[in-house]
Amino acid sequence: MPKSQDELRQTYPSKARLTPLPLAEMSERTREVIAKTNLAPNGEPLAIFGTLARHPKLLAAWLPFGGRLLAGGSLDRNATELVILRTAYNMGNEYEWGQHLYISKTLGIKQATIDRVIAGPDAEGWSPFEGLLMRATEELHVDRYITDDTWKALSEHLNETQLIELCFLVGQYEMLAMFLRTAGVQLEPGKEKLPHDGKL
Repeated sequence: MPKSQDELRQTYPSKARLTPLPLAEMSERTREVIAKTNLAPNGEPLAIFGTLARHPKLLAAWLPFGGRLLAGGSLDRNATELVILRTAYNMGNEYEWGQHLYISKTLGIKQATIDRVIAGPDAEGWSPFEGLLMRATEELHVDRYITDDTWKALSEHLNETQLIELCFLVGQYEMLAMFLRTAGVQLEPGKEKLPHDGKL
């Protein structure tokens, strides 16, 4: 039986199974790949990238895919972040939540909206489109499928490219959440942890 969301949020590993590879120990090619990513304040790659650098070929292949779904995607950036935050919350993933909460706030997403992400698709205050995004994210998480009604309603807001992208976006961040938890990738200092019991 899969663990509940609350159980997942309370059991994120407190210790890394795989530690990030220091920049100085990476190959020149991997350092070139890493140079395109965000760095932590100490000049090292963020823990996610440093950890994935232990598999340099996978890192090099994955970064363009991840980038295409993030800043290079066809969905509105704020919409993308709302979907990622809800996915991180559903997956009980400390690292994913903390990083994307920071990104969301730099994009100007308000605390009231973040509170609604935590409450879910039925929270009051969503715009019709945002509510549908949350509904689709929830359906993909629970049922691995967007229902006909949700798909039809989303089609009034999104084109075919964006509908495809939405499915891949949720899938990518669920996959990533599984890796981050399994590897025990630790959130950088100063980033906010995942709320417990629906509270920040």
